[in-house]
Amino acid sequence: MGAALDFQEALLEAQGAAGKVRLRHLRQADVCLNKVRLYLRLTHQWRWLTVGQYEHASRMVAEIGRLLGGWIKQTET
Repeated sequence: MGAALDFQEALLEAQGAAGKVRLRHLRQADVCLNKVRLYLRLTHQWRWLTVGQYEHASRMVAEIGRLLGGWIKQTET
């Protein structure tokens, strides 16, 4: 839960920033999202989620990752 909140906070900080500061916050968000991915895999491995729940959450996290990657690329240019 903490990684997801850290992710959201990094995005909020990036939204209010520009240039290199925004890029720094976006990269921090990427680190947090990687933690969310790890924790999601662990919850599936420990059978805390059903297969369907895991698949749904994984698709959502993957989409968020694609959106974040696009924002990072846009900010780098």
